[in-house]
Amino acid sequence: MSVSDATLKALKELGLTEYETSSYLALVEGGQMAASEISTRSQVPYSRIYDVLGRLAEKGFITVSKGRPTLYTAKAPTEVVRLVRLDWEQRIENASKLVVDELQAIFEQETIATTRDVWLLHGRAAILAKALEMLDSAREEVILSVPALTMELEELNPIIERVLSVKAQRIRVLTSDVDASFKSLIPTGFEVRMRDRVFGAGLVIDARQTLIMLAGGDEEGGFLGVFSSAPVFAAMASAYFESLWSDSSPL
Repeated sequence: MSVSDATLKALKELGLTEYETSSYLALVEGGQMAASEISTRSQVPYSRIYDVLGRLAEKGFITVSKGRPTLYTAKAPTEVVRLVRLDWEQRIENASKLVVDELQAIFEQETIATTRDVWLLHGRAAILAKALEMLDSAREEVILSVPALTMELEELNPIIERVLSVKAQRIRVLTSDVDASFKSLIPTGFEVRMRDRVFGAGLVIDARQTLIMLAGGDEEGGFLGVFSSAPVFAAMASAYFESLWSDSSPL
């Protein structure tokens, strides 16, 4: 049976192993069969076929008709997908309830007790100082979005220069322009992607610290930064970055 790689991958994402996928496809194509015939068609070893068919039945992909011999039938793909979706939704609902019931009260109590974790930074100097401090503390991942990778932007020059020397495990930069002369300065291992427009500048360090940089004019006082040490703030910023990253092109 010829099935696309995309469909094979989808079946695995629905929870099937390689042997389970082969057996289910054999039944979809061949109709009701005994275990020995399924083993032959699917090329699943006969010593494994009963275990494989038992798991398929537990997962709701096939039905079993007891007799001599026992016969197996594939459920319709529409029915299988419906059952998998219902199972996932129920598991997500149960897990969500457990997490919320036990952790929300702890979170709210901790939030009340925690000192202020969001600050406004006024002026270019204060924003640059915080950005450089964050980059120096980076260990795991640096996420940076800037309008352009160039040494021509005076307000971002120190940040871009410091990023080039950061030793974090992963460094990703999203931008809308890269100077040709700057490309040779980008270290091996950096991930740089481009999109048509990148507004403002943002920095997320180790999924914990976030800095959003805004420029309201040429005056020193026109620069405004929003810094947060709250992981939830970093998670929101990272999610927005990921949406832009997935819709961008590698340098």
